[in-house]
Amino acid sequence: MSKARYAICFAPEEGSALETLGREWLGRDTNGTVDDRRTLVSGINPERLGEITQGPRNYGMHGTLKPSFELNPHATENALLAVAHRIAASLSPIELPCLELGEIGYIVSLVPESSSAPLENLAASCVRAFDGYRRPLSHLEEETYKRHRLTVHQKQMLEHWGYPYVMEEFDFHISLTDPIHDEAERTAVMKALERVAAPVLHKPLIMRELAVFSQREDFQPMSIIARIPFGRRA
Repeated sequence: MSKARYAICFAPEEGSALETLGREWLGRDTNGTVDDRRTLVSGINPERLGEITQGPRNYGMHGTLKPSFELNPHATENALLAVAHRIAASLSPIELPCLELGEIGYIVSLVPESSSAPLENLAASCVRAFDGYRRPLSHLEEETYKRHRLTVHQKQMLEHWGYPYVMEEFDFHISLTDPIHDEAERTAVMKALERVAAPVLHKPLIMRELAVFSQREDFQPMSIIARIPFGRRA
């Protein structure tokens, strides 16, 4: 049984300002290419910057639509990709709300300035469409999630879909750090990012493709294995 994991995400278009920010801030791109020439950020020790960005660096710059999952024994990567192609073929480009800096559970993130029904509907469609390919969570995995003080509804989402923050609990974001519990440090990072991320803040953003990420083995980073353009013109 394969140990590979998969996730369906928004990823910045190649050559875009958002992709450049990912390379400069996280030190890698979504294809797995490591770039050690990270931007020196005023007020943040380079070693500390590496420490607080380990989680986001595992993917590169991305926004999750269908959280990562392991395939069930009867599913294949080719079948999963076929579903992704069918979904993408039915879609027109989606105009996303402009991005601003925010916090999601102590994680400094890029978040939409407003809600987006098309984006929320796409995320829900991805959760449903790929659920039949997902290996059910083990009891240990479920218990690990439940330590996070989930609400009753989040527990229901976990049990039904394998992840607590989907459907009505979905909150699109692009993580820029791991959780930073020290408020003063989190504020300093936010101030630094106001400068570093300025090229992508409060700017129009169009989603034109689905990105399929994969982690081939445990403890390896996630990387894009397919960028699938939307098939309908806006």
